[in-house]
Amino acid sequence: MRVGTFNIDHLGWQRGHGHHRLDAALDFLLEQTPIPPDILALPEATHCLDDGQYVLRRRLTDVLARHLDQGWYEPLFASQGLSGHANSHHLLLVNTAKVRPLGWYDPSIQLGRSRRLAGFAEVDIYGHDVLVCCEHWPGGEGREAFNRAANRLLTLGGPHNKTLLLGDFNATSSWEQEHLPDWQTHCEQRGELHKLEQKGYYNTATGRWEIDTRQLDKLRHQAGGTGGYLDMGEEADAPTVTTHDGSNLRIDRIFRSTGFPTTAVLTYHVRQPPRDISDHAYVYGTYTITPAHQPHH
Repeated sequence: MRVGTFNIDHLGWQRGHGHHRLDAALDFLLEQTPIPPDILALPEATHCLDDGQYVLRRRLTDVLARHLDQGWYEPLFASQGLSGHANSHHLLLVNTAKVRPLGWYDPSIQLGRSRRLAGFAEVDIYGHDVLVCCEHWPGGEGREAFNRAANRLLTLGGPHNKTLLLGDFNATSSWEQEHLPDWQTHCEQRGELHKLEQKGYYNTATGRWEIDTRQLDKLRHQAGGTGGYLDMGEEADAPTVTTHDGSNLRIDRIFRSTGFPTTAVLTYHVRQPPRDISDHAYVYGTYTITPAHQPHH
């Protein structure tokens, strides 16, 4: 099962120029993965509802789907603009030959079993009923927003759930191999003191702003067993950073619940695009899935 996440900066959109960088971003993606992932998360699908969804359907889904070895992409996204989210949508593309959508908890209308399921696709993968979500944690909304995001996901992890999370978490963890910069010095040197709280917290013991790892540590199975998720990069023993903004952080991630039906991480890669495409890497890999029964699709 091929999976990937790529935060293409605003889906290549720029005011006055439209999605003028999207084609180059897709060319880069296809250079890395000539057969694109079966589940692909695009956390910044900006303006993908405009103009009859032309960009979404013709310039994105149609272009990438033609490179699948079988099947076609079904796009799953908010059907309306999200208040306070700058017309940015968390988009999932799923290959219907391997990932059969069963339900969609649209985050813009917040229907379904509960608010905590908003933005989740319920899919069949080789006989397994799996929840899949494209995450994009709001860096500019402070630590409480990060706490809410982590708490929303906690009960969907663990050995009794089959859950896959992909996207831009704007946060990192305390795994000993992570690259943790001096966050206060980083923000001071870049003249970005307004970003201190985006990825940091004020440590009263040291009197300095430090990288906040607590939210991702809640999700990680290794963090006291509280979260029940495994990070694909950590499983592959690959702490490769996913940003090239000078912070050297690994914030673009793929998580699976410990109950997700995989027996191994076969591949894991982090590839940095040209800066004019995005300051986020394309992160992708392959799981081995144990079928619940012989697939019929």
